[in-house]
Amino acid sequence: MLFQGVLLGLSLSFMVGPLLFAIMQASLERGFRAGFALASGIWVSDILYILLVYRGVDALAALTALPNFRLWAGLAGGSVLLIFGLAALIRRMRWGLPGYWLRGFLLNTINPFTVFFWLGIASAVVVPNQWMPGETLSFFSGMMFTLVITDTLKAYAAKRVRHFLTPEHTRWVQIVIGLVLLVFGVVLIGRALGG
Repeated sequence: MLFQGVLLGLSLSFMVGPLLFAIMQASLERGFRAGFALASGIWVSDILYILLVYRGVDALAALTALPNFRLWAGLAGGSVLLIFGLAALIRRMRWGLPGYWLRGFLLNTINPFTVFFWLGIASAVVVPNQWMPGETLSFFSGMMFTLVITDTLKAYAAKRVRHFLTPEHTRWVQIVIGLVLLVFGVVLIGRALGG
């Protein structure tokens, strides 16, 4: 189970999405500690979802079954991405390490794709295999261990790249990342409104 969790964690770590760009942006803005703080907010959010899955798929399914869940979750998640994208473009918002942690936590928690991802893992992997609690814990531990290692490496790599960039280059990279986050936000809101 541990090995399966590690494999799934590795496949997740190569996915390109708003969380990857947020970690890169934080590391480029303020260095490794900022990227690590943001990533740790994501991990705490993931652990909360894992606890929901661990305690029972029904709790997570009940959440997604709430009236207009997709609409409100999509609007909330898209709005958070728009705010962070605009903050990257404006560059006037100064985040401390707790602020970066909160960014990571909110980006992951409010993202409806995260909810459906964990529900999918529970219904496609955990429930059909009828794993015992220890096996489930081993699976998720391997997955989270892999995500922690790979996200830490992403933050470190972005920090190392930062040393080779001039302030002007760094600003252009931040603008591009801000625009990418805006696009993800608009797409998320568009999908929510589109049904």
